[in-house]
Amino acid sequence: MTDGTPEPALTRSLEDYLETIYQLLRDHREARVRDIAEARGVKAGSVSPALRRLADLGLVDYAQREHIGLTPLGEAMARRVYERHRLLERLFQHVLQLPPADADPIACAMEHSLTPVAMARLERLLDLLDSHADGRAFLEAFHDRLAADE
Repeated sequence: MTDGTPEPALTRSLEDYLETIYQLLRDHREARVRDIAEARGVKAGSVSPALRRLADLGLVDYAQREHIGLTPLGEAMARRVYERHRLLERLFQHVLQLPPADADPIACAMEHSLTPVAMARLERLLDLLDSHADGRAFLEAFHDRLAADE
């Protein structure tokens, strides 16, 4: 937090709920319990306890049978989880050449363990590979080797 208070530590499950709410709000401008349940593949009854916990932590605005919103802190934390996920998807799809159906669940599993330092370094590596001729040549050679191994 900006006032020096540490951000609340979240379980993997709560991070996933926060990310789901963020995506629903971004893509559909609203998030309801049934939307979250559908997006996460869970029963609506399991969403409410998670929302209450996130509300207790000051991350979501939630009242039963109402639309769910993110607080400024919740949005900042959700955006970081989402960005870690997308960065890992980028690694798995564009560098390691995994299909999206494989890359997404692996990214979801790993996103919770990626520290801010590791994320920043991975992002710099991927940007370097994409932006420099030597990096692009390395990726091309690597992709050729992957194709030859299949």
